[in-house]
Amino acid sequence: MKKTVLTGLIFLCASILVFAGGGKESEPAAGEKIVLRLAHSYPVTNHWHKGSELAAKLIKERTNGQIEIKIFTDSQLGTEEQITEQVIFGSIDIGVSGAGQIGNLFKPINVTEMPFTFKDNDHVLRFAKSDIARRMFADLETEYRLKVLACSSYGIRQIISKNPVRVPEDIKGIKFRVPEQNIWIEVIKSMGANPTPIAYSESYLSLQQGVVDALDNPMSGIKSMKFYEVAKNISKTSHVTVVCFFLMNGDVFQKLGEKNQKIVLDAFDEAGKLIVEILNQEDRELGDFYKQQGVNVIQPDIEAFKRTTSQMPAKYRKLWIRYGEDLHQKIQGM
Repeated sequence: MKKTVLTGLIFLCASILVFAGGGKESEPAAGEKIVLRLAHSYPVTNHWHKGSELAAKLIKERTNGQIEIKIFTDSQLGTEEQITEQVIFGSIDIGVSGAGQIGNLFKPINVTEMPFTFKDNDHVLRFAKSDIARRMFADLETEYRLKVLACSSYGIRQIISKNPVRVPEDIKGIKFRVPEQNIWIEVIKSMGANPTPIAYSESYLSLQQGVVDALDNPMSGIKSMKFYEVAKNISKTSHVTVVCFFLMNGDVFQKLGEKNQKIVLDAFDEAGKLIVEILNQEDRELGDFYKQQGVNVIQPDIEAFKRTTSQMPAKYRKLWIRYGEDLHQKIQGM
């Protein structure tokens, strides 16, 4: 994130905290219709969109139609970075944002971006319910007025590439698409590739046209974005299990009143669980799908990839030091 934008956001958040007064907001008037805008950067086939739809459905049912959520897909309202900014400003009520994007603002969350932190998708849900996560989410809300409605997995990242990848040497120096996130650039650099920041919505074209030679995404993301059409090698490195969030503007959340707040939190909690269920099912089934598409599914030397990235937690632990130097190990052990 550009320094000027970051500075502006910090000033804005400080102003909100000064003028918000910290008091409880009153309940919305009986029968008052509330329409919330939810934005994400994914296509309608993506599991996070399906989770968004479930939350919207449950909230509408459980509030008897008082709260309606309108969903904007495919970066209609901006990139992930822009969506996160707009949720902070309040021009979007709810957004989907990955840990790497949030980590550009709230540094401690970058602990979840470290390679080989989580065992699987369910491990992310255990982290989300932990005391450590609750402390981090509370600090995020205090500092940026971003309320975490739910935390779930985006999936386990695998490498899809033009040429087969079995060991780190196979990606040494190649152009590798990464999100526009500082930590993720360092992850891919540590693996030996040449990180090339490109917006997610532009990744297919970049891979097709040879702007990049490889990228990484969960198996389900590779399918929903149809990356397998333009690159025919998937290497199951499982190097990062991505943590993603439903975030809501803190002031808007407070105005819902306690009863509706609980309904919203419960609905998004169910959405997070659904997302993991979908991911686990697709991880079991998609190997056969890719083989039918003529994709070469490779079992690489994972231990070799672990060795290339093993120093990252020690290098970046200063980002989460307020929660203890051993935070990364605690999360791994959950």
